[in-house]
Amino acid sequence: MPDIKDQKLLYHLTSIRNIGPILTEGLKPRALLQKFEDVADQEIIANRRSLALENYVPFHWFARNPFDGRVQANRPGELFVLITVRRSLAAHRKWKVIPRHPLAAENIQLLDYAEGFETIDWEVMNQRDYHDANCNSVCMAECLSPTAVLPSDFFMIYVFCNDSANYVNRQMVSCGVQVQIAINQKMFSS
Repeated sequence: MPDIKDQKLLYHLTSIRNIGPILTEGLKPRALLQKFEDVADQEIIANRRSLALENYVPFHWFARNPFDGRVQANRPGELFVLITVRRSLAAHRKWKVIPRHPLAAENIQLLDYAEGFETIDWEVMNQRDYHDANCNSVCMAECLSPTAVLPSDFFMIYVFCNDSANYVNRQMVSCGVQVQIAINQKMFSS
């Protein structure tokens, strides 16, 4: 399996039902959202709010991380998309990094991209052992955009199947936006 540290993308999982507004307005921080299909655990949302993390758009460092798996397990039969951006975009725009799950420690610090990237324990993350609490927490490290991420910033939208690709394509036509789409079932929990 390739080293996660050397990969080039960041990943944001959301319900396919959110793709129309995302293509119109971009991925927005939760604090700016009004009508959307919320996939996150409400208790975790409340805890994130206490850390002011609702003011950021969260991305993970790889697909099929513990968050993605939990969301898809909790919503069987629902279709999702993975919106990706290049890590170089995040570095250039000086996004923030939390080197482990934001709720894993009492004093969470938002680190600058370069410092946060170097602080992540990539060796542990590469183990992807979600039954180990420390590894699970490291696998939930986040890269956070303080502003909306526009479709022109997206690298690719990954979908599970042809039907999802066709739906996303129709939404793009409707919104006058073009983003590459790729079907990759391995990036989703089945």
